[in-house]
Amino acid sequence: MDINNINEKKLEKGKKLRILIVIHGYPPHYLAGSEVYTRNKCVELEKHHDVFIFSRMEDEYSAPYDIEESTNDGIKIVRVNKPGRDYTFRSKYIDKKMVEIFEKYLQEIKPDIVHINHLSHLTILIVDIVKKKEIPIVFTLHDYWMMCVRGQLITDDHSLCEGPEIGRCVKCNRKYFLSLERARQEVEEWLIALTNANDKIDMFIAPSRFLRNKYIEYGIPEHKIVYMDYGFNLDLLRDVIKTPSKQIRFGFLGRIIPVKGVGPLIESFKKVDYSQAELNIYGRLPSSYQYLKNRCRNSPIHFKKSFDYEDIAKVFSDIDVLIVPSIWYENSPLVIHEAFLANVPVITSKLGGMAELVQDGINGLLFEVGDSKDLRDKINRFINEPDLILKLTEIKTSVRSIQKDVHDIIEIYYNLLSKEGI
Repeated sequence: MDINNINEKKLEKGKKLRILIVIHGYPPHYLAGSEVYTRNKCVELEKHHDVFIFSRMEDEYSAPYDIEESTNDGIKIVRVNKPGRDYTFRSKYIDKKMVEIFEKYLQEIKPDIVHINHLSHLTILIVDIVKKKEIPIVFTLHDYWMMCVRGQLITDDHSLCEGPEIGRCVKCNRKYFLSLERARQEVEEWLIALTNANDKIDMFIAPSRFLRNKYIEYGIPEHKIVYMDYGFNLDLLRDVIKTPSKQIRFGFLGRIIPVKGVGPLIESFKKVDYSQAELNIYGRLPSSYQYLKNRCRNSPIHFKKSFDYEDIAKVFSDIDVLIVPSIWYENSPLVIHEAFLANVPVITSKLGGMAELVQDGINGLLFEVGDSKDLRDKINRFINEPDLILKLTEIKTSVRSIQKDVHDIIEIYYNLLSKEGI
């Protein structure tokens, strides 16, 4: 689809829209990449249209399915309490109580368009409910949840998965079932539900070409999925002022979980010259933090606390090189774009959307996924080549603005609405 096929004049004269945004978590309760981006998008959308958000929260001190209503940044937000995890396979994508709540809310606000950002922990049946009302649906894909119940195309042993297939999916989710026969039946039903939902979505947005290609391979028609990278507040990191340091400060920002490659990252630092470099890991400390801490004894690896997104410029003022060592097919990591805005070079895995963003030897370095030795070699290049940081930041990498992003999204909205006769 050509997102530029609607002229500015028509856009300016278009009706003010009522837009319902659906996402599995929303700031300040959740601050991963998809949630932060969605908030920035909603704030910009609200400048032109009426925005409503349907999301979830995890309040263990309130009753399940309690509803919290609030207004932030002029945006009306409904959060449904779902403190319990999805302990069964079916509960990962089906929730009849959530259906009831969402259907009532949809009827109440009567949106012109629904823009889904994630359905995990909600219910895939939201798609059916919206289409029964003949409302167009846009879906921004942040991962692989619409083809993989785990969302990351990665197995328990951290092997990359080629994509959904009954045998592979049964093996990956066998633990949820008492019998192999039951597992096959449930997986087949889930795959049918996915196909049904994907068929009813009017337009997908893929923030990376890699992600788009994966979904096309899965079966999404090319004309139904457009590549559109994330947009950012370009002013947030415009004036990063570096604090002085005698060491090269390598940084990791994100969730401290195995698939983010924290293990290989820590291993890579064991033979680094401690007098020349340090590693600062920013993020919420997991329950397994003590095990990681033991691995880092007598090393220049420091665990920093998580931070408010508004303070990200301050964090980048203490980072000379960013490391993004994920071992799964990352989509289009926000933190890489943020490093570019802060004029910080990036070392990242030669995989998925990460390799799409970082050009080896131009704005960063690529290493073989999960290979701590190769990662250490790239780290040592910065230590042994004092001018490398300057070389990899001489040409500033452009990043798309949130204003441009929202402009293009609104064009998609109007294009779909015109097809619907609105």
